[in-house]
Amino acid sequence: METWNAYTADGQLTDHTLTRGEPIPHGLYHLVIECIIRHHDGSTLFMKRDSAKLSYPDYYEATAGGSALFGEIAEQAILREVREETGIELTADQLRHHTHFIAHDDQCIFHCYWAETNWDKAAIQLQADETSNYIWVPQEDLKDFLETERVIPREKGYVERLFLEQEQGKSENEAQYNMRQKVTETISPKMNATT
Repeated sequence: METWNAYTADGQLTDHTLTRGEPIPHGLYHLVIECIIRHHDGSTLFMKRDSAKLSYPDYYEATAGGSALFGEIAEQAILREVREETGIELTADQLRHHTHFIAHDDQCIFHCYWAETNWDKAAIQLQADETSNYIWVPQEDLKDFLETERVIPREKGYVERLFLEQEQGKSENEAQYNMRQKVTETISPKMNATT
């Protein structure tokens, strides 16, 4: 029997204990954690959900995660879930918090992280009845992968915000810098000719 801590909507721990499969009392929530895994080479890990899963069968998921067990804080739950779902051993100092939100309809408080690792990319372990395959997607192929493969929509959004919009911003900054350099180079010879 899996039990969880109960929280108020503002994240305050209560004295209540929740049990998986039982109704959650009104006004209480349980903690759910998710973690995107990036390799030091810039690739992102996607796990393919088993075809027997009730929600999103055969979709890729960009995160390892699940419910925090009774007594666990978010970071402890992430380390456990990543290990169980991928075989990757992370440490708390590798975790980077990127967002949190409340899913009122599901009575969940989500804490979402990402982590970078140099784990052996071929040593990923699949979790029976949960995942059927995995793929490391290089940064240069990430946009195309997200557009052509079935990825859980919410998690697709995480990856886009974290790793594509960030790349787009860098490219735009580089383009603006290069344009300023060309303008400066064009103006400088003219100024030198008049002085």
